[in-house]
Amino acid sequence: MKDTVTIQELFHAIKKRVLFIILLTFSLVGIAAVLSYFVITPMYEGTSQFIVIQQESENIQLSVTEFETSVELIDTYNEIIKSPFILEKVIDELDLAILPEALEKRIDVTSNENSQVVTISAIAESPEAAATLANTVVEQFQSTIPTIMRIDNVQVLSSAKPSLAQDPIRPRPILNMFIATVIGLMTGVGAALLMEFFSTKVKTEKDLEMMEFIVLGVVSEYQSKGGKNKEMTLVHRRRGEVEE
Repeated sequence: MKDTVTIQELFHAIKKRVLFIILLTFSLVGIAAVLSYFVITPMYEGTSQFIVIQQESENIQLSVTEFETSVELIDTYNEIIKSPFILEKVIDELDLAILPEALEKRIDVTSNENSQVVTISAIAESPEAAATLANTVVEQFQSTIPTIMRIDNVQVLSSAKPSLAQDPIRPRPILNMFIATVIGLMTGVGAALLMEFFSTKVKTEKDLEMMEFIVLGVVSEYQSKGGKNKEMTLVHRRRGEVEE
């Protein structure tokens, strides 16, 4: 077999099995569509925001030091929100049949750099459940943080609303089908090339030449009495063999 393969041979191998590539691609896209629309449970996201100001005095202006201290404590608040201490209260409040470790995976706590605003994102199987979960987490944090850090300045900026979470965040059918298309094409082309260049079938004179055989003679194709074409017969010997 040749050590090198030309671009023309690659295109020929792909063209030869283009139906296989198309069928494989459509099959994967169909599987992705069925899974996305009928199998995978849609998940929705509710988002709530609050701000915590560590300020015990009644001064209107907040000093730079106090502001920096409040910002530095944001990471601490984030850890407290996702702690079992808070999550167990949320589970009890909503009567959820779930462990704190599993609930933690459904909650995301984020805050921008140098910002005192904290965003709570909660994922659930319906817009209503997602909004309720996000709001409950904020409520439990708001009622619990004074006893932990003696801070009573949690102000809710925006509550999660079901009307704002009508579109599921996953699955994403269009994205899944696009990925399936790419995977199908890549897999189909790769499989077609492997089947072509590892095939041991001999069909033409060129196949024999690629296997380093010399063609000595060719019996031309002809039609038998029954109307069927007879296959081409090749007479050949290996290169380098001495002819007697």
